[in-house]
Amino acid sequence: MWGGTNSIRAFIARSIGPGSYNSTDAGTDVYIDQAGDIKLETNLEYRFDIYKYLKGALFADAGNIWLVNEDPQRAGGKFQAGTFYKEIAVGSGVGLRFDFNYLIFRIDLAFPLYKPYLPEGSRCVINQIDLGSSSWRKENLVWNFAIGYPF
Repeated sequence: MWGGTNSIRAFIARSIGPGSYNSTDAGTDVYIDQAGDIKLETNLEYRFDIYKYLKGALFADAGNIWLVNEDPQRAGGKFQAGTFYKEIAVGSGVGLRFDFNYLIFRIDLAFPLYKPYLPEGSRCVINQIDLGSSSWRKENLVWNFAIGYPF
């Protein structure tokens, strides 16, 4: 599964993939380490100076993993050439970088824009963004603390 501080930062680690598989629907623990055979990921990050060692960042991440062969335990995980693009998770966010040249600490706050594990037709969640709602924030905002850049 994919997601986390060095991947698609709008999702907690190992919470997306493979494909449209939803581990919470299967009643499994999202922290069980699962892998895929195919990985597609891209990141776009704009960094800017704020003050001396403090830098800001705006970013967008997208990607997922897939299986080459069907796995009955992970329904929706197989790569399908004609539909894989519908299973690409997308997230966006902002961050701070404490850049000391030899060491970089970063804090990112991200939220999902497209959740591939939801039913088709409900995956795009841009219109559901509600920063004023505490329940939305609890379910969608993901904090990431890390050393070094994500890519």
